[in-house]
Amino acid sequence: MLRSAAAVAALAALTGCTVGPDYVRPKVDAPAAFRYEVSNASDLVNTAWWQQFDDPVLDQLITTALAQNKDVRIAAARVEEAAGVLGVTRAQLFPQAGASADFARQQVSRFSGTNTL
Repeated sequence: MLRSAAAVAALAALTGCTVGPDYVRPKVDAPAAFRYEVSNASDLVNTAWWQQFDDPVLDQLITTALAQNKDVRIAAARVEEAAGVLGVTRAQLFPQAGASADFARQQVSRFSGTNTL
């Protein structure tokens, strides 16, 4: 019974992924041109977009970030370090596996008092 249920589930999964030979790609209504021209977009690139919120805390955070993260490599290393710390912190949540082996050999002397032979 279990074997036939597994076979039916596998067959349903495989047939659900097939595309017939008469497949026709649907037409997509794509615009002929972008919404903004290149000259208009270049005016928006160098603006301080965060100043439109009029938030002094955000302005201070941006100023601090720009002053302390001048090197992109250092910023990328900090992101990788944070990801590594997160991985180490969450490691105990995942299953653990381990293995060990041990071998010992001992021979008891015939002349000792603990001989049971």
